Amino acid sequence: MTEIGRRRLMMLLVGACLAVGSIASAQPAVEWEPVTEERLRDPEDGDWMSYRRTYDVTGFSPLDQINRSNVGDLRLVWAWSMRDVTGWVPTPIVANGLMYVSEGSGRVTAFNVVSGDVAWVHTRSYPEDIELSQAYMRHRGVSVYGDTIYWGTADAALVALDALTGEQRWEVNTGDYTIGLGHPHPALIADGKVILGFAGGERGARGAVVAHDAETGERLWITYTVPAAGEPGYETWAEHEIEPLGGLTWNTISYDPELGWMYIGTGQPTPWSSTLRGPGDSLYTNSILAIDIDDGELQWHFQVVPEDNWDLDSTHESMLLDLVIGGVERKVLVETSKIGWGIVLDRVTGQFLGAFRTGYDNLITGWTDIGVPIYNPALLPSMDDVDSGRVFEVCPFYVGTRNLNSPSYSPLTGLYYVGINNSCMDVTFVSEEYRPNRLYSGIAARVKTVPDYDYVGEFVAFDPLTGRRAWERRFPGGAAMSAAALSTAGGLVFGGTADRRFFALDADSGALLWETRLNGDVSGAPVTFEIDGRQYLAVGAGGRIANTRFYARLTDTRIPDGSGVMWVFALPEGSGAP
Repeated sequence: MTEIGRRRLMMLLVGACLAVGSIASAQPAVEWEPVTEERLRDPEDGDWMSYRRTYDVTGFSPLDQINRSNVGDLRLVWAWSMRDVTGWVPTPIVANGLMYVSEGSGRVTAFNVVSGDVAWVHTRSYPEDIELSQAYMRHRGVSVYGDTIYWGTADAALVALDALTGEQRWEVNTGDYTIGLGHPHPALIADGKVILGFAGGERGARGAVVAHDAETGERLWITYTVPAAGEPGYETWAEHEIEPLGGLTWNTISYDPELGWMYIGTGQPTPWSSTLRGPGDSLYTNSILAIDIDDGELQWHFQVVPEDNWDLDSTHESMLLDLVIGGVERKVLVETSKIGWGIVLDRVTGQFLGAFRTGYDNLITGWTDIGVPIYNPALLPSMDDVDSGRVFEVCPFYVGTRNLNSPSYSPLTGLYYVGINNSCMDVTFVSEEYRPNRLYSGIAARVKTVPDYDYVGEFVAFDPLTGRRAWERRFPGGAAMSAAALSTAGGLVFGGTADRRFFALDADSGALLWETRLNGDVSGAPVTFEIDGRQYLAVGAGGRIANTRFYARLTDTRIPDGSGVMWVFALPEGSGAP
């Protein structure tokens, strides 16, 4: 049988078995070495066993087999068409020769990395009303610990799977998916705990972060991110027809083992607009939270966008760096989010250390010494603006200057790399009645280009201390940046665009060193890892993510039909690889 025929047969067999749950379509020829917390905390150079590889979420790999001199020789090793066709933002993890990829439709697939063969597929039967969960069709990855794969599902469950077979070991309920709650993002695993955030901000759910015992699934603690009556922060919400809602926690959690603290961002309040919500900062929405991993207690908070009116939330990851500032090494936190600014904080105290502009923005004109954003008063609505038809041109659009496309930091260059999208929106403020489990925003918005810009996307290298742009790279057509960044010790930084470009740039200069066109928008996060002395590069494409769907119309970018595809590359024999 030919290779093509064999793969077609494999896909038919997989498809025929999906309805019955876990299947073993090819037994992995690996000896399982348990994934300990020590391996997660201090991974080997060739490991990529957690979402951004390390607890500090820098997205950096020490591998250098693929480097400036030979990246142009990269060749496809294998590819596999997935089931998901929208909202697919995959970050694969790799452990003991197996790659694990999840899909929002309710499936986890394990591949043998070297051959590309499917080792197993586990499919979950979602309830008929699963679309009530905002996490449905939005999954980004799974986590591994010991010999177990941990999967937070759209129907608000934590599922434990055997890493070698895909068989389910146990599951526990984490919340009520019918009010919007669910898990689109892989868990943080640390201190013997599986820690999950929730989606649901567009359904009016109440934000929370929850910790479960990694062995038993027992809930250890839950911390809510908006207060109930009588709790600290409740006074920052005006009195209105609903209790504080929003502040969801659907993105990456970082962790400092020395402090024993985790860092998580929170989403916008419900309703979005203060014209419905009333005046006040609405804590702890649009904030960065430092939480004790042992008991879930809040250590400090920093609100990036107080009194939000535009869905410019701060759910994005807090990267943890040790930087020399004023001659003293500081434990800092760097966060870039939807707003066109980056924030630098002391992660021990939460002290504001500075901010730098990342993309086009007309909303925030500066920052006070303690880190309060100074808004352009012309863009702040009043009650007289509700249903008046008055149009506010606000930049950026609420998909953001950056969204799910994670940044990367190289300790070798000292640069922070991220794909930036420049945009604006025409906003009107409208009256609206609250209906449970429905979007409750109070705004209507239409995306548009930045005045006098002929592009949306640019890939930028920043000095995180000064905010200076070391370099930027734009591509023909100006399409949006869609992929996360990956930097390596090979002097490379990888990224991808909505118009199918997967590229490698020189990490020092931004020079284009390699590019290929994939099947669709480069929707996932590129990762790199080593198996038997050979370095591989993997990425998912064709996910039709928000960066693509909203910004494509601004650059005449055509979004291809078809499914998402996992792509795996390596150097050919004779080019530095075994």
